[in-house]
Amino acid sequence: MNPIQIERLPGLQTAPAEPLKAWRRSQRLWIFVSVVALSLSVGLLAVFLRPPIYRASATLLTTARPAADQAEAVVDPQHVAIQQVLLTGQALLVETLNRLEEDGLLAPGDMTPEDAQAMLGVAPIPATNLIELSAEGPRQELLAPLVNTWIEVYLETRAREIQATASATLAALREQLAALEAKIAAKRQELEQFRRRYDIASMERSENETLARLNGLTQTLNQLSEEEVKAKARLEAIRTAVAAGKPVVPQEDSRTLAALAARAQALKEELTSLQQRFTPDYIQLNPQYRKVPEQLKEVEDKIRRLVGTGQKAVLAQAEQDYQSARQAVAETKRQLKEHKRLAAEFSARFAEHEALLEELKQMETRQRELQDRVTQLEVKQPEKYPQVEVVERPFRPHTPIRPKYWRDALWVVAASLALGVAAVWLAEYLTRQPGLPETRLTLAGIHVYAAPETSPLFSPAAPAARAPLENSPPAALESPFPRELQRGELESLLDLADLRTRQTLALLLSGLTPDEIVRINAAHFDPGQGEILVPPPNRRLLPLAPRLSTWLAASGGSPLVPDDSEELAKLIYLAAVEAKLAEPETVTPEAIRHTYLVYLLRQHLRLTELEKVAGPMSLSQLAAYGRLLPPGNPKSLSEIQRTHPCLKL
Repeated sequence: MNPIQIERLPGLQTAPAEPLKAWRRSQRLWIFVSVVALSLSVGLLAVFLRPPIYRASATLLTTARPAADQAEAVVDPQHVAIQQVLLTGQALLVETLNRLEEDGLLAPGDMTPEDAQAMLGVAPIPATNLIELSAEGPRQELLAPLVNTWIEVYLETRAREIQATASATLAALREQLAALEAKIAAKRQELEQFRRRYDIASMERSENETLARLNGLTQTLNQLSEEEVKAKARLEAIRTAVAAGKPVVPQEDSRTLAALAARAQALKEELTSLQQRFTPDYIQLNPQYRKVPEQLKEVEDKIRRLVGTGQKAVLAQAEQDYQSARQAVAETKRQLKEHKRLAAEFSARFAEHEALLEELKQMETRQRELQDRVTQLEVKQPEKYPQVEVVERPFRPHTPIRPKYWRDALWVVAASLALGVAAVWLAEYLTRQPGLPETRLTLAGIHVYAAPETSPLFSPAAPAARAPLENSPPAALESPFPRELQRGELESLLDLADLRTRQTLALLLSGLTPDEIVRINAAHFDPGQGEILVPPPNRRLLPLAPRLSTWLAASGGSPLVPDDSEELAKLIYLAAVEAKLAEPETVTPEAIRHTYLVYLLRQHLRLTELEKVAGPMSLSQLAAYGRLLPPGNPKSLSEIQRTHPCLKL
């Protein structure tokens, strides 16, 4: 674009308008009409000369339909894929074309298997066992018979294969079943001989004589041990009572002792009452009262004799019971020890018996499985029921599926108009004369028009004079910084991003450049010290944010960083789109890093310490960031919060 020339006029003037050519004789109109007409002719001929393409389709169920009382069939993608390969096989297509030629629907040699394969399509329906078969082509009357014949040939081929497979499988199963029955008979005979040899009478371990006797002795020993403990405790209790002077008598003398004790107590009370009322001499002189002390002494003598005799009898009986219990326990232990040895030998034999029995059970289980499979093959007769069912047959198409003539025609019209406009612009650009002014305006007495090449502004001596006038927007309208994101936008990015994108965002919000991020690895992180060692050439220490430390631990300590800067920018852009941020194309790695640097500067960070976080910066970058410093006393890195609020726990 040519620079402008300004000329001041003595007064307010208006430049006279140049006479315009008649629009019918305009070169622009001629060029526009010619290009549009030619483009429309070629485009519309290409659109409407295309033959119509019709489509006929059918749907197959690749597994047998479940019965009314059975659950729905499980989706089997592998079975569907196998049927898809079989349907497109060369042999199946050749037989299909031969069948069509026999029916007179296709002339001999009119279509090759390659042509049929190009026309036919097989598409599985997702999450189902259904397959859609389709045929596309310009021959409207041939498509439905082609698909129907294709399906019939496939079903017949499938039925023959299933019949042959079923017969071979049935013969193999019967052979396996006969061999297995012979092995089962031999194993049963071996098991019976083993039982007789080692006297194993029952399948239950505890019901055999040796183990039953061992269990009985164990229970008897437990009972005798309890009786021994009780006898010893009773003996100790009797000895303690005797030592303490307490009356101990046999059970049959306890009533007599109780009666004597009651009689003695009554006499004592009566004697005490007499002693309180009368003097001892009076009591001795009175025959009635004199009998009370005598009776009391007689009763106490009986009690002493009874207690002495009872203690000896009870103590002797307790000692005898204790000794009997000890002898019974010792004898039972001896018998139990002997039976344990016999039981150990029996257990070893019984374990062998159980192993043989388990082998027999496995053989019998395998026999039942083979019998079930033979029965199913014989009863179901799979050759009559191939595992494919036609859900929907094809029908003759009436409406072509493509091309969309009128839609394509509208596109041709729009493209022709655009081509005409482009041709007019290209013609104007190629025929422009640079020696004449292009534009002339009269504003407040000033003519503004394009300067010729002979203007002093174009001389080699004045390159600096014309440089500011070249086509570029004013510098004041451009921002030297990328977009600055708000905290809510950053939170949305982090909440919706995956682990890899979160780690990348956190590294940008820690001050690393994109080139440093793609070269960082687990060795550059020190979770114990909470630091990040930036890889060379711009080594520096940055704080390890708490949330970044948590995300690193989730990936095993190794960062999931992108392989290159382009992939990193793609991650950030996709995260912005997922978070539905406005103008996601402006959310770049540089914008995330710029947001973090602005966060530090707004805390009055010294501009001289900014490179300790961001790395080396040019003079123009430092000057631009210097204009963002708020008024106030500058602070060092140790006096500000270096972790961004979005990365705190």
